[in-house]
Amino acid sequence: MYDPARVAELRKKQAVWEEAVRELLAAAGAPPSSGETQSGLPLKPLYTPADVGDLDYAADLGFPGEFPYTRGVRATGYQGKEWTRRQVVGLGTAEETNARLRYLFAQGQTGFSVCGMGYTNYDSDAEEALGFVGRGGVWIDTLADVETLFEGIDMRAITINQIGSSIPVFAMILAVADARGIPWRELRGTIQNWVEPGGEGPERRGNGGVDILEFCAREMPDWNSASISVRNTRDQGCTAPQEVAFGCFQGAYTLAAGVARGLDPNRLASRISFFLSAENDFLEEVAKYRAMRRLWARLVRERFGATDPRAWMCRFHVQTSALNLTRQQPLNNIVRSALHALAAALGGAQSMSVNSFDEVLATPTRAAATLSLRTQQIVAYESGVTRVLDPLGGSFCVEALTVQVEAAARELLAKLEGLPDRDAFALMGQLTREEAYRRQQAIDAGEIKLVGVNCFTDSPDEEDAAPRVAPLRYDPGWRDKQVRRLEAARRARDPRRAEAAQRRLGAAYAARENVVAPMLEAVRAYLSIGEIARVREAALGEPFRATTWNFGR
Repeated sequence: MYDPARVAELRKKQAVWEEAVRELLAAAGAPPSSGETQSGLPLKPLYTPADVGDLDYAADLGFPGEFPYTRGVRATGYQGKEWTRRQVVGLGTAEETNARLRYLFAQGQTGFSVCGMGYTNYDSDAEEALGFVGRGGVWIDTLADVETLFEGIDMRAITINQIGSSIPVFAMILAVADARGIPWRELRGTIQNWVEPGGEGPERRGNGGVDILEFCAREMPDWNSASISVRNTRDQGCTAPQEVAFGCFQGAYTLAAGVARGLDPNRLASRISFFLSAENDFLEEVAKYRAMRRLWARLVRERFGATDPRAWMCRFHVQTSALNLTRQQPLNNIVRSALHALAAALGGAQSMSVNSFDEVLATPTRAAATLSLRTQQIVAYESGVTRVLDPLGGSFCVEALTVQVEAAARELLAKLEGLPDRDAFALMGQLTREEAYRRQQAIDAGEIKLVGVNCFTDSPDEEDAAPRVAPLRYDPGWRDKQVRRLEAARRARDPRRAEAAQRRLGAAYAARENVVAPMLEAVRAYLSIGEIARVREAALGEPFRATTWNFGR
């Protein structure tokens, strides 16, 4: 990108300058100005053209909307299409969650985003569910709950995103659309689905993740049939390069599984998206998004031979970090999440959700959720950053960090791909735990500063230093209402239809068929998720495990 001779000369001058700065700092007794990013990548005190002298603009950057998409997947950026604004919603029963959703839509939210949490292989009236129903998310038992969630909401006018590859919940969404006379092809949205080891034969028969890919390719060609979630892994402690490597590994693994089932890599890759995090290290995060676009584009084109430019695009949703929210001085979380949102916007996210400042205390209050939505709107309409495509592109620092993140991610990706499948997934978990431990050690030692936690803390005598925050209170009556709804659904359903649907679903599981169609029959017969889980257990002989799901972001 720059003349090699002039770059070489500049590097010599830069080295002399850096040495002089180190001497000045040493004489003043100050720590070195250089250091590391949050992920441990080398960070210089100053960047110049010498740090990006090896970049080829056309090959490594290009223009927005053109391969390798480092600068964004759309030629028009946010001027042609705003990012989708989502706030995580999920409290009490379907009625409370629906009311919160409709309120947020009136305030400018543009995506259907519902968080469900619970031991979802159990019904709400199960002993194992005591204390969980309505806490941390809306509880779903049967199709009746999802019908209530969508009351008063136009399914055609929004994007519907399901976090967690729960096939019963996916089937319930389709059943609601059916009942409204909406063709599935008209639905827009995403299911947070990715393929993990499992299934029989090269086609991985019996692997639910591949079942969803296959069903969507046939019935819902415009639906994102895979959203590769590495955001939660990042919240567990992995680094930015690891987030990129893990995402690309799981994305490629999912794509390969779909191709083995006979799906077209061009069509499938164009319907794969990613779910990423936004952390505190602002510049590293912006570089991370740019590096992942470049790495994914090259991987899909070179390894899978995809020829459709849409297949090369790395499209992603960003949820701001929960790991960095603190119970101490919780109002500081507003500032943290705003910086995370700005990094996501500068990094070119296609959709975004901003964590509420009180999430670390309880389910967000309506006021806190509204403030999070306003944070997105202020970044979009008041900051001015959306008027320029990739505004930090060309920054010597950001371009150098982009190269570093991509190089570190590529090295780890090669290591993962050299391992047996299950070993690779196990290694991702091990590396994440190790980084989480390293991070906590650094916080405990004060090497990573968290304002209000290990620096600038409140004195016990200063009552006004940290304003009190009143968290949302859990209502024990939510469980009673949910159990009554479940009992009513059981009484109202046709027992013969329910029994036939159970037999059909069990046979599909046992035969390792694609289970989405028989699952539709099951949810239309108002089988509960607990009943469906037991059908699966009986057919496959697998232990009855409790799992959690998150419905939408």
